[in-house]
Amino acid sequence: MSGLMDKAKEAMGKGGSGTGGSGTGQASGTEKGADVFANQGIDKATDAAGMGDKYDSKIDKVADGQLNKQIPGGQ
Repeated sequence: MSGLMDKAKEAMGKGGSGTGGSGTGQASGTEKGADVFANQGIDKATDAAGMGDKYDSKIDKVADGQLNKQIPGGQ
């Protein structure tokens, strides 16, 4: 699990301002990191359920939108 956290932390440091919304319409580093972390969990869950990758991108998109609403200043 620590490898997953490291990847999320690494993604959070790339791009964006690292705070809430940057005002440019782009996701902040915090949003990107949260999205990466959530998407990896979703991918594992859909694989475990035998769904494969067919629906991953659609589920990820919905989850990202819902998750980003929970982040102050989220897009």
